[in-house]
Amino acid sequence: MDASATTAISTLRRMDLKELQAEYERVFGKPSKSRNREWLFKVIAKKLQDNEEPESANKPVPLPTLIAKYTPAKKTRSRNVTKTAGKKKAKGGKKTRVRAIGERDPRLPKSGTTLTREWHGKKYMVKVLDSGFEYGGKPFRSLSAVAKAISGQIVNGYLWWGLIPKEDAKK
Repeated sequence: MDASATTAISTLRRMDLKELQAEYERVFGKPSKSRNREWLFKVIAKKLQDNEEPESANKPVPLPTLIAKYTPAKKTRSRNVTKTAGKKKAKGGKKTRVRAIGERDPRLPKSGTTLTREWHGKKYMVKVLDSGFEYGGKPFRSLSAVAKAISGQIVNGYLWWGLIPKEDAKK
């Protein structure tokens, strides 16, 4: 990058929003609708660099770079893996372990078992399947989903169906 582009970019860093909007209009030939100072700085700086080094703007970008740039980062854990503690102990002094993908939760009863719960004077039954649950002839992925369909509230399915004591749910 040429020294003039470097000095222009360092000048951009010190500009306030109004000055950046005026610079945007000068560089691009149209007024900016943005009020985001960081975005304006980046766009103008990129344009100034491309004007100084037009060959860099036309260079092909390697495919792995493009894939990495436009692939969103994973922020959530897999549904099928429990929280790992390894050598650490979870709250309450119990060791936790990693469950293999597809391995059943040990808190669940065997497949074919029917769980029963009385709620608001009505008896509800859900059947435990190999991969999920069945309530009212419809399949569900979790006990919480079944409990939500019945109660209309987001609840802990294990607690709602009585598979864990209330004291364990508080921990």
